[in-house]
Amino acid sequence: MYEHHRQTLEKLVGKLEKNPSCLAVITSGSVAQGTAKETSDVDVHLVLSDEAYAAYDQDHMLSYVDREVSTYEGGYADIKVINLRFLELAAGQGNEPTRYAFTGSEVVFSRIPELDELVARIPIYPEENRDCNLRDFCAQIFLYAFYFAKEAARKNDAYLLAHSASNLVFFSGRMILAYNRLLFPSHKGLLDAVAAAEAKPKDFRKLATELLQSPSADKSMRFAARMLAFYNHGLSFEQALGIYVLNNERFWTEQPPSLQDR
Repeated sequence: MYEHHRQTLEKLVGKLEKNPSCLAVITSGSVAQGTAKETSDVDVHLVLSDEAYAAYDQDHMLSYVDREVSTYEGGYADIKVINLRFLELAAGQGNEPTRYAFTGSEVVFSRIPELDELVARIPIYPEENRDCNLRDFCAQIFLYAFYFAKEAARKNDAYLLAHSASNLVFFSGRMILAYNRLLFPSHKGLLDAVAAAEAKPKDFRKLATELLQSPSADKSMRFAARMLAFYNHGLSFEQALGIYVLNNERFWTEQPPSLQDR
C-alpha cells in the first residue's frame, strides 16, 4: 500500500469511527488486493448499524465518494455501505463478484467481535457450485453459438448477433474461471481474470476480441467449438436447451426476476 493511500485510509477511519452507528471499516478493491496504482482511489466497505443502513438505503446512498479525506491530488475514498447481515450472507451464499470484492480485505476498524474471521470466509471459491456451473456455462455456450447466432444470421438481426457474441465470451470466460476455481470479479475484470488463469484455451483474449469486434455465426460456432474442446460437459442439444430454459426463462419461479427481466 502506498503511503498516501495509508494516510487517506487512516484519515477516513478517524472520521468514521466518531459515528457510533459505524460498526466497522474494511478495505477492498485494488488497495486491499495489492494491485493499486499511485493514482488509485481507496475502496472500503463501511459497516453500519441496521438502523443507519436502512436510512442510507432509503436515500439511495449505499455507495458514495468522500474526497475530503484524500491526502493526494485527485484521490478519494470510494465507500460501499453494508451491514453485518450482508457480511453473513456474503460468507454463506454470496455470488462470486461479492466474494471477489473481499479479496485481500483487512478490517481496519471494528466494534464487532471476531469480524476478521467472518470477512476471511467470504473470498473463497464456492466449490459446491462448481460442477453445476461448468455444466450450465457449457449449455449457454452451446445455445448462443449453435442456435442464437445462427438465428441472428438467418434473420439479419444485428442486436441478436451482438448479444450472442457477448454472451459467448462471457460464459466462456466464466467456464474457464470455474475450471480453474477462480472467482468471477465482474464484467470489467473478466478478460484480465481469464488471462491470469493457469489453464485456458490458447489465444482466448485474441479470439474473444475478434468475435466481439466483428461477430458472425460462423465465427461464433468456431469460437464455441474451441471453448468446448477445452472443456465439454457432454450435453446433447436437447439437454443444453433444457438447462438454458431453466436458467434463463424460468429463473423467476425460484426468486424475484433479475433487473434485465422485470
